[in-house]
Amino acid sequence: MRIMDKLFGGGKSGGASPSAPRTPREGVPIGMIQENAVLTISDEAKEKIRSVLDSQQASVRTIRVSVPTRGKYSMSLETEGQPRSDDAVLPYDGFEVYIDAQSLPLVEGASLKWVDAYGGGGFQFDNPNDSAGPGGPPEKKSAPEGPEGEIWRQIQQILDDEVNPAVASHGGFIDLIEYKDGTAYVLMGGGCQGCGMANVTLKSGVERILKGHLPEIQEILDVTDHAGGRNPYYAPSTK
Repeated sequence: MRIMDKLFGGGKSGGASPSAPRTPREGVPIGMIQENAVLTISDEAKEKIRSVLDSQQASVRTIRVSVPTRGKYSMSLETEGQPRSDDAVLPYDGFEVYIDAQSLPLVEGASLKWVDAYGGGGFQFDNPNDSAGPGGPPEKKSAPEGPEGEIWRQIQQILDDEVNPAVASHGGFIDLIEYKDGTAYVLMGGGCQGCGMANVTLKSGVERILKGHLPEIQEILDVTDHAGGRNPYYAPSTK
């Protein structure tokens, strides 16, 4: 059964009445009839979220999770504290998560945890459905054979292990698009795209971390179009 068909039993006979009182269950959207949570959040991640919310001047107790494309998650504070008309509201101990209708089926089955990483750690999403079926993330170029390919793979490993868990705490992600002739081309998405601090993140954070591990890297270029969500000027190599 599709996830949106589960709302109030999909309107089918035998389902629970929308007006029937229900005890909210963590991770199950309010008003939705299903056994498993859409998003499972670890105890440590919940504690970190509550800590962030407690640090806000306003009494904000809501966050928003969205998925611009399968496998790419964005998380941010929802300062208005009111869901939009098409939002699913997921209750947790001490806060709520809002997920828009387009992102909801892409989030289903995901888990959110806190991982220790360079710079203090960050939130990390995992979802076994991300690599299955159509609608997955765009296919990325494979690292070539030889020394340059080995550096390519090391860059990707560092991004996965040290960089992305940290930038995920701000709702963003950074992908390696290509490594060629000493230059690493990266794409910044989620909360990083269009962010006024994107250049600081790249220069003071990502570049310092990558060059610290791999002195062979001469330059790191951000190929993101921070104004429009596209990259009109990056031409991948044809090799």
